[in-house]
Amino acid sequence: MINYSIGISRIADPISAAKEATQQAALKFTGNKVQLAMIFVSIDLAGPALGKIVKDQVFDAPVIGLSGTAIITPQGILKQGLMVVFFEFESGFNFSCDCVKNISAKNSLESGKELGWKLLSSFKESARHFALMFSDGLLGTGSSVINGMQERLGNSFPIIGGCASDNLRFKKTFIYYNEEILTKAACGILVGGNANFSVGIKHGWKPLGKLHTVTQAQANVVFTIDNKPAASFYEEYLALDIKSLQRESKIISTLYPLGVYIPGEEEYLLRNIISIENDGALVFQGEIPVDSQVRLMIGNKDSCLEAAKEAAETAYLELRQQEQHLHSHLHNAIAFIFDSSSRYLLLRKDADKELQAIKESLGDIPLIGIYTYGEQAPLKAVKYRGRTHFHNQTITIMILEG
Repeated sequence: MINYSIGISRIADPISAAKEATQQAALKFTGNKVQLAMIFVSIDLAGPALGKIVKDQVFDAPVIGLSGTAIITPQGILKQGLMVVFFEFESGFNFSCDCVKNISAKNSLESGKELGWKLLSSFKESARHFALMFSDGLLGTGSSVINGMQERLGNSFPIIGGCASDNLRFKKTFIYYNEEILTKAACGILVGGNANFSVGIKHGWKPLGKLHTVTQAQANVVFTIDNKPAASFYEEYLALDIKSLQRESKIISTLYPLGVYIPGEEEYLLRNIISIENDGALVFQGEIPVDSQVRLMIGNKDSCLEAAKEAAETAYLELRQQEQHLHSHLHNAIAFIFDSSSRYLLLRKDADKELQAIKESLGDIPLIGIYTYGEQAPLKAVKYRGRTHFHNQTITIMILEG
């Protein structure tokens, strides 16, 4: 069984908010030993003392967390807020926790391998179910970190999670590991034993036009598409010159992300634009390899809301269909939501509608989560087949129950 308590603060001062949220979580956890603590914090409250304040309360339990554009709590969305979650796991539930630092474009694959190896080396249970990972949202090489982890954990092993964000400023995002506040880092949890989980993932965007080919790229920078400057791809579809594209890049990235075709998968991987360079290069939130087949994607608020509902229904039905739940209720379940900051920008005041659609599907299961710069999950999440991918503009919902 999983026991948990949630502390929430809206105080504008980071230290006061950290103390209030931590004390709330501790008061609700009287008599229980905290084995894991998680931090979800909006970027404006992501202070350096936060990790230490939480760590001082939980002693030897690991602490992990990340900053976000906004946080998702059982009470709703907080544009400015802090949430601390304490967990206790009864016998039979096993996990390990670790972190890698100083990730760069050159070592991201090796960093992923290192994190996978660290998690495996301290894991005491042979039956592994999934890994939960938080990483810096400005690495630009999130796919490489995932690929490295899967080389250690298994090519079809599910890795779920999200990347830290900073409210579309694209300046600095933060990861928390124990007392430390980190950039260029990733932390993870490897989970096994008596734990049941399910995942739903969806984005709601549809392809427009024909397939095009990425002809020159490096990591998350695409220089040419069909042997023409990458920005011309958007110039031709949207009938805008490069200056107009640069001026409207955030809304263009949100409404018309680039879709990367993955052979054998049912969905396109979405990629959001971070910046449009004067030479026509496009900088994205995730890698796009040379020879990738891409299409312009189109969506709107309605398709965004419908996708969230479908992701929630998928996660809920999958867990209910697991043998032990055919004739029983879910006990002490909790839902983790990693939702794209771009979706939050698109929905604006309607973001609460997305959360309400999820609640209608999940019932009274509490929601905790954050708005991210990248989401991690297998595309075929229902059956957990195939590789885990790095996504943009996507919602990932994981239900954990023990």
